[in-house]
Amino acid sequence: MEVTVGTAALALALLLLPLLYERCGSFRFFCKMGFYNGWILLLALLAIPLCALRGRDVENMKIIRGLMQHVKRLYGIRMEVRGAQHFPPRQPYVVVSNHQSSLDLLGMMEVLPDRCVPIAKRELLYMGAVGVVCWLGGIIFIDRKRTHDAISVMAEAAHTMLSQDV
Repeated sequence: MEVTVGTAALALALLLLPLLYERCGSFRFFCKMGFYNGWILLLALLAIPLCALRGRDVENMKIIRGLMQHVKRLYGIRMEVRGAQHFPPRQPYVVVSNHQSSLDLLGMMEVLPDRCVPIAKRELLYMGAVGVVCWLGGIIFIDRKRTHDAISVMAEAAHTMLSQDV
């Protein structure tokens, strides 16, 4: 049985990966982020048929939130929500979240109330399966580069909040 140079290099790389993972924090970070983003994509692919049954509806956010809840347990993240009692249960209000990365989704899914209609940057709509799921979840997309259009979309969203009790 002959061992080719390519096979030997692959075997060596596979043997060195665990060592690199243990010794190099930045390599470990990129591995975890790659897995996280891949997992989000897989969850989006699972969510599309579930959410498509209802069409574009804010109630789909419950499905999306349910699929996202286990990710924090997978990574060993525990969250404690403080001040949830300040969210009025049966009246419209606005939650402002200045999140910094895709990891912030985990915290946002923890605190967003039912029938919440998030507003997101328009670029998110074009992120393949993730964009489709966001659209099915009723997320309102704004173009931050076109201020006048963004303001009119948010005004329309405010009108929808009041008229549809979201």
